[in-house]
Amino acid sequence: MIKCVAGHGTLIDELRLPELRATEVHHAPGLAIASHAHDVPKLVVVLAGGASERHGLEVVDAAVFEVTARPRFLAHENQYHGRGAHSLIVECDALADPRSPPGALDRATARRLGARLVAAFRGERTGRARRMRRAVDDVAQALRAARPPSGPAWLDAAREQLFAQIAAPPTLAELGDRVGVHPVHLAQAFRARWQTTPQAYVRAHRVFRAVEQIAAGGALAEVAAATGFADQSHMTRCIHRARQAPPGALRRAMRHREP
Repeated sequence: MIKCVAGHGTLIDELRLPELRATEVHHAPGLAIASHAHDVPKLVVVLAGGASERHGLEVVDAAVFEVTARPRFLAHENQYHGRGAHSLIVECDALADPRSPPGALDRATARRLGARLVAAFRGERTGRARRMRRAVDDVAQALRAARPPSGPAWLDAAREQLFAQIAAPPTLAELGDRVGVHPVHLAQAFRARWQTTPQAYVRAHRVFRAVEQIAAGGALAEVAAATGFADQSHMTRCIHRARQAPPGALRRAMRHREP
């Protein structure tokens, strides 16, 4: 069931204006938040630590100081890495624009605008409201100018098939045969469209699903088998690399927060 939630972080600092709210928050290590949505558009800049988000067919690993736009009512799940995450979150109705999906900004622009938001928020208190308004306006303008990602129908079909078979995906050659494209061209087009390889895409979803099932209390060996890893050791290595903590440490952090 999708819920609209305000947030699960610890508030560190806040700026409230009539048209926007900016908060600096910390999310605990290993925190896994089930599917939910927000009723206001948001900008998120991870300042330290790590976080991953799944929405639809995508898993996005936050890059430090890159701003990410999240439209209102976008159903998504969040997972925070082994050190948790320290983030700046900006809520503003003026950011609403259905033409600009998440991740529409190129990485250089996202990093430049993220750094500007952080500088405006963390700068001298005098003039902070004015700086934040200007920084948010710049992000909104960039989002309106950004082109939504596009590609051939066979490329979307290829990703949909990978997503549907994450635990036992087709090989690149098999996938190319299914969509009628040479596997080398498929791999190149996949990387150009989504800035990741098909193999990395599968691995990111496997890790996300595994952490999700671990948070729900699944036994590690059973989770490894259900999510397509060769064995528990393979899953442990992949999660440790992606989340900066092994599954056992993440599970202990999750249990530590239970009431």
